[in-house]
This record gives sequence, C-alpha cells and structure tokens, in this order.
Amino acid sequence: MAKNLTKLIVLSALFMGAAHVLPGQSLIFRQFIMFTDTIEDDGVMFPASSDDAEQENDEMDSLFDDDLDAGWEGAPDDQNVLHTGLRFRHIGIPKGAIIDSAFIRVFSHEDKSASDVARITIFGEKSSNSLTFTEDALITNRPRTSASVLWEVKEEWELWKPYHTADIKSIVQEIIDQDGWEAGNALGIFLIGENQGLSDDENAREFESFENIADPEDGGDGQNHPERVPELIVYFRVSNARLEVPIAFTGTFEDDGVVFEGSSDDAEQENDEMDSLFDDDLDAGWEGDPADQNALSTGLRFRNVLLPKGAVIDSAYIQVWSHESKSEEDVARITIAGEASDLSSTFTEDALISDRPRTSSSLLWEVKEKWELWGKYQTPDLKSIVSEIASRPGWVSGNPMTFLLLGENQGLSDVENAREFESYENIADPEDGGDGQNHPERRPRLVIYYSSGTVSANTPDSSSDFCRVFPNPNRSGQLFVEITEADPARVWVLDATGRMIVAPVKTEGGWINLQTTGWGKGIYFLICQNNKATVCKKVIIE
Repeated sequence: MAKNLTKLIVLSALFMGAAHVLPGQSLIFRQFIMFTDTIEDDGVMFPASSDDAEQENDEMDSLFDDDLDAGWEGAPDDQNVLHTGLRFRHIGIPKGAIIDSAFIRVFSHEDKSASDVARITIFGEKSSNSLTFTEDALITNRPRTSASVLWEVKEEWELWKPYHTADIKSIVQEIIDQDGWEAGNALGIFLIGENQGLSDDENAREFESFENIADPEDGGDGQNHPERVPELIVYFRVSNARLEVPIAFTGTFEDDGVVFEGSSDDAEQENDEMDSLFDDDLDAGWEGDPADQNALSTGLRFRNVLLPKGAVIDSAYIQVWSHESKSEEDVARITIAGEASDLSSTFTEDALISDRPRTSSSLLWEVKEKWELWGKYQTPDLKSIVSEIASRPGWVSGNPMTFLLLGENQGLSDVENAREFESYENIADPEDGGDGQNHPERRPRLVIYYSSGTVSANTPDSSSDFCRVFPNPNRSGQLFVEITEADPARVWVLDATGRMIVAPVKTEGGWINLQTTGWGKGIYFLICQNNKATVCKKVIIE
C-alpha cells in the first residue's frame, strides 16, 4: 500500500508539473545589515552600524551593542517591553514585483528554552526609503505598514545558531508597492514586543547585531562574525523590470587649480596608451587619416548593478549622448565585450582597457547612422553579454559590470571613423552652442530589462496549498519549507525513482530547513501531508 501511494504521488507530480506553468520562478534577494560608520569606544576603533537599533520601553538603547533584544522581560523587578529596528539598504527589488516569501534570518545570542515564549509583532516602516536610526527618535514613533505578522517564538534556541522570522511577504509587498519605491531604496522592519505579564521566564529573544562579538566567556573566539549579522531574504517574481545605472562619481580631483567632481569609471585608450581619465568626451572607433591613425577604445564600468542572480535578461543596451555631429559616411566599427569578472575594478592610467579579461560573448556595433550634437543614441542589444556576466558563479546583486568598446583598424579614410560621446565630466562647450555646464543626464548609462522567467509547477496556485518551498529551482544548498497551517503535518522527500531521500519530519506549522548539498543535481519530490490533504512539490536541484 505504501509503495502504491508513493508511485501515485510521484506520477501525480510529474503530470501536474507538465500541466501548469507559473508566470515566473522566484528570484532571490539577500541583504545584510550594513556598515555605516567607524566608532571609538574607550580608545578602541571599530566598524559599526546605526541600521540596527534597540528600544526598551520608551527609551532608545545605545546603537552599538553586540546583541539586539525583542519581546518581554516579565520578572517582578524588571519588566520591560523590548523592540528592535532593522534597516536594510540597497534593496534590489523593483516596483511591480510579486513577493512570494520574505523573512529575516538572525543568529541567537543566548540559549533559550521552548518555555521562553516571545510574542513579537513585525511591521514594516511605511516609507519608500527609510532613514537610519538615531538615539533621539523612538522606533515605535516611526510610521508603520498596515500589514503586520505575529512571530511567536516558542522553539528552543541554541547559541549562535540561525533562525528565521515568520513570513513577512505582506509587509515587504506593501513597502515596495508605495508610489516612491525604487530598486536601490532602503527598507525598515520593526520587531515590536508586548507586555506578556509576570513570568518566571524572560519572554524575549536576543540575537546578534552588526557589532556582534563571540564572547570568550560563552566559548567564543572574541571576534566579530559578519556572517551572523541579521539578513533579509526575499523571494520574488517580476516581469519586464527596468534597471538603469549611470556612470557614477568616484572622487573629487584637481586640475590646474580647479577642483571638480570626476569618475574613473569611464576611460579612453588610444592604440596602446591610456588617455587622461578626466575629459569631457569619450572616443571609440578609428581615426584613419594618413597623418593620424589611431584605434580608439572606451571602457565603461557601471557600479551597484542591482540585477538578481538567476534573472532572465530580456534586453540590454548602453545609452550615450553625442559629443560631436557625425554623418552617415563616418562609419565606426566597434566591438563590444564585457569584462569577465565578478567584481571588476575602476580604471587607472597604468592599465590598458584592452588587457582586461573579456567575455566569450561579444557583438559588433557598426555605427553608420547620422549623429546630431547632444543627441541620444544606444548600442545594439547586449543581453548575451549581460547574461554571461550575471551567470558567473560569483555574481551578486549590487556588483559592478564593465563593458569594453574596442575600435579596430579600418584602413585609410577621408572621414574619421569614430564616434565621440559625453563622459561623466561632460561640458556643453559654448563654442558649440552649449551652456558651459556639466549635464548629469548625458552621462553614459546601462539599461537592462529583465524578468524572473517561467517555470513548470507541480500544483496550481491555490489557497488550499498549505506547503510552500523556496528557492526552487535550488542552487543554494538549503531548501526552506513553510507549512502555513497549524495542523500537525509530515514532510519527506523522494528522488525521481521513488527512493526516500529525507525521512518524514513532523511539524506543527512554521519553517523546516533541509540541507540539499548531498542530493545531487536532478528532480526530487517533496511531500507534505496533514490530516486534510497531501501536497507534492517538484524540486529541481541545479
């Protein structure tokens, strides 16, 4: 009977997997609490963050401590309601995304028993771009989302082990649906404690802060552990998302006594020599005059590219503004490649653009259209190059992305087979009818359209589906299973042949974390069963 049930479940999963298509598979975005400043305490300098904060009753605690508390202290002589604020910056989730699941991962700062139950209500900050915390403004005075989630923490906690909040997808969805939301903004989350009455237990949970220290008195090494900083994890779907990244400021420089803002993220090379990194235009192509033959190449590095790993690139291009008028006869043959690097560095005058490692994907941009002064133009579709860079094992949302525009010898010519376009330091020259000002809107910019693609699903999207699985397809080594109903349930995993990989695990709602590193690539079937229904999920391990 058991074998027949297993076969029936597997066959049903295969059938349903072929029968249904979801509008997109989940992309994952992860972000830790980040550094904000260097602080001195008793003569010791240390990196710190004001993006995690703690409030006890109606008073803010120090912003810099090794742990964060949320919940309730109910002892007769020490009754305190404890709140935590967490701010996550550079959120790479575009407006219009559908949030499938979201939670915060924390690491315990103290052992806690199952009897030590903390009732923590989670809200978001009702702001499209939240600000960091200060000691003179209460967490509880900040505007809150209408969406909230009760996180009743009643499981046993072990020291320095990871744990997850309840699913806060409704909170994240409300924040990114606001009118002012843009990818790259900051998002605030509040963990609000409540008065739980007198108690022999401390109904609070302590978890690691940005400034966490593994205390030697607790068996630690006395060091800060960046991997234990609170982390926001979001699974989302998106279609036709648009990402625009201009060349950005890198520093203030001086030239002939004039101080100006410049960028070393756009650069120019003439034959085998680098030009100055700071000029009002960039040249690419070929100068074929008998007296002046030069192959001209340009490098463009775009920082903080908030492109999720696993995104499907629909199209991409670089947009430039002409620095000179050009006729149709002035044809420039420019080969565009990406830099084959997970974390490309800015340009310097002692390292050639053409020496950088290149993607296997490249394309020819044959520019033969008429250009008007300060007109807007764009390269051909760069999606194959962008896809190759974003598919590298080390790609992380927020990494830089660099492109090489390489000129070639086109032979002797009566015209200059090159195109000049505005740099970061562009100036609209009055001699050309300009206003003598820098124009930020004319700086080169990378534009990417992407989506989360499509994926076959094993079940239709239904409110009766009490079992959710993320991420799927899975590359992370960890599979999170959420049981959304409180009824007792069992979860187990079979491979494609029906062999049991994970024996039944009992749960009464909440999250189960399965390690997938030893499973091997392929298709698996995760079965969730309670006293009402059996749900089967097809899981793909890549």
